[in-house]
Amino acid sequence: MKVVTINIIRDGVISALSQKFPNIKRYGEDIKQGFTEPCFFVKLLPVEHTRELGRRFRRYHTFDIHYFPDGDRKVNAAHDMAEKLYDLFRFITINQDQYMITGTNHEVTDGVLHFFFDINFMVWEEAPDDPKMRTLAQEGWLK
Repeated sequence: MKVVTINIIRDGVISALSQKFPNIKRYGEDIKQGFTEPCFFVKLLPVEHTRELGRRFRRYHTFDIHYFPDGDRKVNAAHDMAEKLYDLFRFITINQDQYMITGTNHEVTDGVLHFFFDINFMVWEEAPDDPKMRTLAQEGWLK
């Protein structure tokens, strides 16, 4: 069984951006002072981990991709990039597994694009390695 961690999902999103836009700088959770535009800032919002049934859990990963355009027409450039991100983030392949993207939407605030989407999937807890039965003593009588 493959292990899927929060960092694997986050790195997969950053990798998808780098493959599609190799000339645009990408930042993870920490953005440096004095960054150069254009660039992406990938923010993972709070992750939810909810128990379903037995050893099964549902994970909710919500992302906010900030895009800082350069030039004079920043709002237009931000909306143009939103169109490209809608195409890119329909499905995402991470470690040969495909995940469906849901809840995509965007807004432009102060010339910066905020592109939101969710990646939700099931995870299973490892089964305990305890033996099913320790010992059994059986007796029988005849009548």
